[in-house]
Amino acid sequence: MGIAFMPQYIRVLGMEAFGLVGVMLSFTAILQLFDFGIGGTVNRELSRNAHQPSLNGKSRDLVRTSEGIIWALATIAALLLIGISDWLASHWLHFESFTAEQASNSIAIMGLAIALLWPSTFYANCLSGLERHLQLNSVQAVFATLRYAGVLPVMWWVAPNVEAFLWWHALVGATQSLLMGWLVWRYLPRSKRQPQFAPMALRGSSRFAGGLFFISVVAISVSQVDRFVLISLRPLEEMGYYTLALSIAAGLGRMVQPMFNALYPRFSRLVAQQDLLGLVTLYHLSSQCLAVVLAATTAVLMVFAYEVLWLWTGDSALATKVAPTLILLMAGAALNGLMNIPYALQLAHGWTRLAAGLNVASLLLGVPLCFWAVQQYGMLGAALPWFLGNLISVFIGIPLMHRRLLRGHTIRWYFKDNLPPFIVGFIIALMFHALLPDFERNLVSLFWLFLASAGTLLGCGLASPAIRAPISKWGAACRDGSF
Repeated sequence: MGIAFMPQYIRVLGMEAFGLVGVMLSFTAILQLFDFGIGGTVNRELSRNAHQPSLNGKSRDLVRTSEGIIWALATIAALLLIGISDWLASHWLHFESFTAEQASNSIAIMGLAIALLWPSTFYANCLSGLERHLQLNSVQAVFATLRYAGVLPVMWWVAPNVEAFLWWHALVGATQSLLMGWLVWRYLPRSKRQPQFAPMALRGSSRFAGGLFFISVVAISVSQVDRFVLISLRPLEEMGYYTLALSIAAGLGRMVQPMFNALYPRFSRLVAQQDLLGLVTLYHLSSQCLAVVLAATTAVLMVFAYEVLWLWTGDSALATKVAPTLILLMAGAALNGLMNIPYALQLAHGWTRLAAGLNVASLLLGVPLCFWAVQQYGMLGAALPWFLGNLISVFIGIPLMHRRLLRGHTIRWYFKDNLPPFIVGFIIALMFHALLPDFERNLVSLFWLFLASAGTLLGCGLASPAIRAPISKWGAACRDGSF
C-alpha cells in the first residue's frame, strides 16, 4: 500500500515534505530497539510454553509484565521526541521551504505517531509466538490499507500538508495497537488466576533478551546510518529521493517478514522438542521457498529498475536519478532477506552472539565508509554500506553458523537452496529486458512487465527443488489422468 500510493504523496506534499516521511521511517525503526529484546523474547517463550498447559499462567504474567513496560517506554519515547523537536528542526535538518516552527510541529506530531504505533510491534510478536498468523496478517493488511490509502482523502479534503499526514498516522497507529492488544489477550491460553505484573517473569530470559537488544541496537545502527549521514550532509530533498528507493527495497523485507514470523516460533518449538529431523527439513524447505520469492522479485526490480520507477511515478528524470540507488539497495535487501531463515534458527536455539558480532563488524566498517561515500556519490554512496554489510553476513556468517548449528549443511544452503533460483532468475530477467520493446507509460508496457515478472518467477520456481518437486508430481498426475 505504501508503494502504491507514494507517487500521490509526493505530488501532494512535495519532495522536501516527503523527506520528513523518510525521517519518520528512520525514527520508527530506531524506536524498535528500545523494547530491549522483550518482543522477541516473549515470542520465543510463548511458542515454547504452548505445548505445556501448566505454564499458561506464566505466559499470561509474561505478557502482562511486558506490555506494561512497552507502553511506558512508548510514552517516554513520545515525550523525548516532542522535547527535542525544536533542536532537530533548527540544528539538524536542512530545510529550504519549511519554517523552523513548521518543522518543529511536524516532528512533535511524528513522535506521537511513532509512539502510538510502536506497541503493535510487541503485540505482533505475541500473536506470532501463539502462531496466530492468519489473524496477525489480516490485521496488518487492514491497517496498512487504512494508513496508506486512507490518508489520501485526509490530504485532499482536510489539509494538503505533512501535519495532516502525520496526525492520520497517529490515529491509525493508536487504533492498531489497541486492537492487536485485545486480540493477544483473546488468544492467550486460559489460566485459573488473573495475570500479574511480575518483573521476575522476564528474569529467566534476561540473557537472551539482552542479546536480542544488543543485536537490535547494532542492526538498527547499521540499517539507519545511511539515512542519518545523508540527512546530515545533503539537502532534505535528496532524502526524499532516497526514501523513494528505500520504500521499494523495503517492500522485499515486507514479503520476507511473514515467513520469519511463521518459522521462528515453529523452529523454537522443534528445538524445545529436540526434533532434529523436522528442524532440518523445515529449514531447507523454507530456505528454498524464500529464495524463489527473493530471486524473482530482486531480478525484475534490479534489471527493470528504470522502467519500474518510470511506470510508477511518471517522471523520467526522477527514474533516471533514483534507479542506480534502487539497484544497490535491492541487492542489499536480497542478501538481508536470505539471512532471515538462518537468523530464526539461531534465535530458536537462544544463540545471539554470531548475529551481534556480524552486525558490529558491519557497523565498524560501514560508518566511515558511509561518510566518505555520501560525500563522493550522494545517495548512491549512502546505499553502499548496506550492501557490503549484508554481503559480509551471507558469505561469512553462514559458514560460521553451520559450524555450530546443523553442521555440514553450508554447501547445501548455498548451492541447492539459494543459488539456482538467483542464477536462473537473473538470466531470464536479462533476456526479457533485451527482447522486449522499449517501454512506454501505458497498459501495454505494464503487461510486458507483468509477463517478464511471471516468466522470471516461473523460472525461479523450476530451479528450486522445493517448488519443482510438486510441479513435477502434478505434471505426472495430469499425464496419468489421476489428477
